[in-house]
This record gives sequence, structure tokens and C-alpha cells, in this order.
Amino acid sequence: MHIALARFPAVPAEQDADFRAWFAWSNDELRDTAGLRARRLLQAPDGSYTALVEHESADTFAAMHTAGPVDRIHERLGRILTDAPMATKYDVVVDYPTAARCCGGGDGASSHEDAPQARVSGGCCRS
Repeated sequence: MHIALARFPAVPAEQDADFRAWFAWSNDELRDTAGLRARRLLQAPDGSYTALVEHESADTFAAMHTAGPVDRIHERLGRILTDAPMATKYDVVVDYPTAARCCGGGDGASSHEDAPQARVSGGCCRS
């Protein structure tokens, strides 16, 4: 799995509702993007925003940025914010499943084939 954390510049208070609406709209625009697993908007106690984007791989993440909706998404964001978000990218090397994920929600296996298999202590995923 590949993760990107995109920290947004400060959102002016009068643009906050528009920014949140933009994020929801952009999720709809990207809904059918190959390899996109999840896209979440996070807000820190100081009011700043970060997007958490989960992809199957670095390749699917890169391909998303060449897709048609991305230009429209960035153009519309430019009407709300003056600066672009700054992204940091990560490859997941160990994925620790919780009981909720492995109990009825999958087999609990790591998404990285070489990563050690994690187990939830006392849960249904124990061996």
C-alpha cells in the first residue's frame, strides 16, 4: 500500500465551508480511480488540514495525477487557496490489522507480502 499525506496551507475562515465542500466533491470525482483505496480529510487541533490518501501502490498514485479529474480538482482548489498542498509519500512496510479488520472484514493479512503477519492479542486473529 502507498500513503500520501498532503498538508494544506491555512484555509481562511470564510473559505472553510467551501474547502470542505471541495474535498467532498473531489472525492466524488476520484471515486472510480484505479488503485485509490481511501481519501480522508483530517483536521488538527490548530485548525490546519491534511489529506490522507491510500493507494494500492506508488504507481497507481502517480497514475491518478495524470487522470482527467485531477486538473479540474486542482483548478477548483486554486479558487479557494492561494498555495498548493505539500505532500509526503510513504510505502507501507507493516500493516497491523485490528480485530475489526480481520474478524469478518478480511483475512488479517498484511498488504505487503514481505511484512510480518501481525495478530491482535486476544482477538479472533490470533493463531
